[in-house]
Amino acid sequence: MRIAVLALLGFVAGCATTQTSTGPATGPNAGLQQAYKACQTSYDNHIITTRAERARCLNDAETRFAAEFPDRQFLSQQQGLRLALAKRVDSRQITQAQADAAYAKEMTRLKAASDRRLAAG
Repeated sequence: MRIAVLALLGFVAGCATTQTSTGPATGPNAGLQQAYKACQTSYDNHIITTRAERARCLNDAETRFAAEFPDRQFLSQQQGLRLALAKRVDSRQITQAQADAAYAKEMTRLKAASDRRLAAG
């Protein structure tokens, strides 16, 4: 469940074009949530100007808080997916909507594989 929540946070922060507010962050994921918000705010304020830069910001945040992710392989795959799709949107090969759909589909596959790895120990 924790992976699903973190993946959803990554999806919302990494692919959505509008900022979402979840209120004050508390608990062990507070630092990660603040880092996601900082990346999105920088993008919204045009400090970060491309989706690829935003993806790198999010990936860097997740790397700083890698201990929050029980499956590092899943984290690495998610980060690679986010950056690859962001680059494709930036180069106008696909739309943001297409990237969002591709991200959701691939995250379902990655999460299932992660669940199997974690269950196997």
